[in-house]
Parts: sequence; C-alpha cells; structure tokens
Amino acid sequence: MDAQPTGNTGSTRDAATPTGFRFFLFASPQLALATLGLPIVIYLPAYYAGPLGLGLAATGFIFMITRFWDVFTDGLLGWAVDRFPTRWGRRKVWMLVSTPLMVLGTLAICFPPAGAGTLYLLFWLTFIYIWWTLIHLCHIAWAAELSDRYDERSRIQSRVMAVYFSGLLLVLTAPLAVGAIMGDTGLETKVQAMGIYAAVLLPISVGAALLVARERPPAPRATDEPLMGFGEGLRLAARNPALLRLLAVDMLAGLAGGTASGLFVYVTTELFRLQGAFSIAGVVLDPGALLIFTYAGAFFGVPLWLKLSYRVGKHRAVAASALLTILGFLYTLIMPRGDFLAASLFYLVNGIAFGAAPFLDRAMLADVVDLDQTQSGEQRTGFFFALMSMTNKIGYALPVGVIYPALALVGFNPNGGNGPEAIAWLAAMFVGVPIACKLLIVALTWNFPITRETQAALRARLQAEDRASA
Repeated sequence: MDAQPTGNTGSTRDAATPTGFRFFLFASPQLALATLGLPIVIYLPAYYAGPLGLGLAATGFIFMITRFWDVFTDGLLGWAVDRFPTRWGRRKVWMLVSTPLMVLGTLAICFPPAGAGTLYLLFWLTFIYIWWTLIHLCHIAWAAELSDRYDERSRIQSRVMAVYFSGLLLVLTAPLAVGAIMGDTGLETKVQAMGIYAAVLLPISVGAALLVARERPPAPRATDEPLMGFGEGLRLAARNPALLRLLAVDMLAGLAGGTASGLFVYVTTELFRLQGAFSIAGVVLDPGALLIFTYAGAFFGVPLWLKLSYRVGKHRAVAASALLTILGFLYTLIMPRGDFLAASLFYLVNGIAFGAAPFLDRAMLADVVDLDQTQSGEQRTGFFFALMSMTNKIGYALPVGVIYPALALVGFNPNGGNGPEAIAWLAAMFVGVPIACKLLIVALTWNFPITRETQAALRARLQAEDRASA
C-alpha cells in the first residue's frame, strides 16, 4: 500500500509512529467512523425523506442546519482539546468518552421508532454529529502529530485514509449482502445494517487504537506565556491566507462530493435508469453496488496520488485529481442510460480521483499548522483540523439543504415516476455543481504557498525555537 518518498524527502519514520499491524489498529477507528461519513449522506436523507415520510424539503433543511451547528461546535471542540489537555493526553481521553455516546446516537438514528418525525431527526442528528466530530477530530489530529516531515505526513494520512476507504467498502457491502440474503434491498434494511456495523465496531476499534499508539507531547512553551483564547485564535487563523485557501478547497470538495452523494439514489434510478439493469446468477444487483466501485477506486488510488505528490507536491496532486473528476462528470453526459457497466466506469474513475483530496488536504493542513506555530507560538493541530472538519461538513450539508428543496420546487418526486423536465434538472445539478467546484479547486491549489522547501524552512525555525525554550 505504501509508496516511499524518494530523494531529499526524509523517509526515516518517527519513533511515535506505530508500524505494520499496530498502525492498522491505530487507524482502525476509521472503519467505524466511515459509517457516518458519506453513507449517512447517501442513504439516511433518502430514508427519512421517502419511507419515513418527512419529505424532501424538511429532511434537507434538518440535515443542513445540523451541519451548520457544527460550524460552532467543531471550532470550539478543536480549541478545547488543544487548550485543556488531561493527564492521559490531549486526544485519547476525549475519544474514550465520546465512543459510548456515539454508539447510542447511531442506534437511535438508524432504528427510529414508529412515528419518528422532524424533531426526532433533528435531535439525534445533532447529538451524533457532536460525538462523531470529537472522535474523528482527535484521531486525525493525533495522526497529524506523529511526524514533522513533509512527505511522511502524506504517507501517514494516506494509510489512515486507506483504512477509512476500507471501512466504506465494508459498510456499503454489508447492507447489500444482508439485502441479498433477506431478499430486501430497501433503504430501511441498508440503514439498519450500517447502524449495527458501526455500533459493534466503534468501541472495539477505538479501544485498540488507544492501546497500541502513544501521543507525542506538545511543543514546549515558556511557562509565563498566556494560552491563546478561542476568539484570539480564530482571529489569528482568519489572517492566515494559506489556511483560508485550504479551507476553501476542502469546502468545495465537500460541495462536489455532497452533491454526488446526496443525489446518488435518485441519479442511479431516475437519471441513469439502473434499477434492475444488472444481475448476477439471476440475482438483480442493487444500484448501491456502484458505490463499491467508487471506494475501491479511492482505495487503490491513494498510493497513486501519494507517489504523484512526492514528484509534484501535495497541492499539484490535488489539482490533478480535480481535473480527473471533471473528466468523469463530463463522461456522464454521453454515457448510455440503463448500462450498469458504463456507470461502473464512471464511479470507478470518480473514486480514483476522490482518493486524493481527503488525505492530501490533511497533510497540507499539518504544514499550515507549522506556519501558524511560527506566528502564534502554539501547536494548534486540533483547532485547525476542527476548522477543516467544519468546512467539509458545510460542503456536504449545503447540497442536501439546497438541492433537495430545489428539486421539490421543480416537481421532482423522491418516490419515482418523474418526467423529462424534472430529470433534466436533476442532471444539471448532478453534473454542473461538481464541475464548478473542481475548477475552483484547481485555481486555489495550483500555486499553493507552502511547498516542500517552505515546510522544511518552517520546521528548522520551530526546532530552533524549541531548543531555545528548552
């Protein structure tokens, strides 16, 4: 899986980084966290809007406002886990506390009682996002702090992301397998299968990660320096052009991915006309199987993008992946309808392209943290990763909150039977939004200010300051 950095890139691994199977155990919480990443955007809105009867507009609005609530909570949680460390570290204890609460929320959201309405969805969606955020934030910040090296950071994040994509493949395969066995491929079966998967796996994987890896202590600081408050830290971050550019890139990636994911159920059935289009041994394959191509492509694409980042830099690799995504969505304009294999090619290519940004954006953000540390005197990894989590959530929330009501306005029926005009609007949104977002990403990343050489200079400066403080 790993591509090793070449040349003057610092391939020596840091002592804090677990290796081999121990690294897999460290990264294993991503197997469960994947359940409430993209799958919750793909299946849960359609489940509550359709079978549970909440409607497109109400469901889209709830998903949007709960994500916007994270605009506040993400930054505050990130600041808190940096500002208030415990005797057991800055990351581990928060993951331990959050795990049983997230399990409770997962079961509640995936097994709603009869008559569950908008208030039920609003409460439990808000509840589960808080604890998902805290576990996810602490885990990826912990991974970012394992190394100070430019390319080693990419390698670590690529391996964490590979485990995440493996989790997506598992959680998307599970409901299809259950549906095939039970003869039921409805949304309720898929949602409940994913809920059981996450509730069982999360406590096991978090416990394993806490046991096999240790945290690196934060950088030393003078004892008489006052710790930065939340408002002051936010103002300083707002004056960091590299951070603002990267957050914009991440939000645009979320908009593109959220549009494709939020419309997946309707695109595959109404636009691509794939319901019942393909069968194996007499068993009709559900269109949801296409997601396996997406995340298989993403999984195998990770080492390719990692190798490219060694050659051209992280930012240019992200730009190249955006260009590939644009080509993929243009292909859907000429793709034959009702052809499962043709659709599989699109989702495979889109998956390969999708594999780059999640781990390279995080590796780039770790470099931005170095820049901020030279300005603020604090290592604010948790806070910065919280800001990125926030922008990504906004990106994924906006399509559901805006496009679902827009589809309702043009007369789109979530239960099927749509005419040519409604389907044309669906196609315009599905293709147009991702292409526009990816073009902007290319513009923002092509000349990103922190290169390999810039980051090496920042680390040299910070190491000199650490020696002086010690």
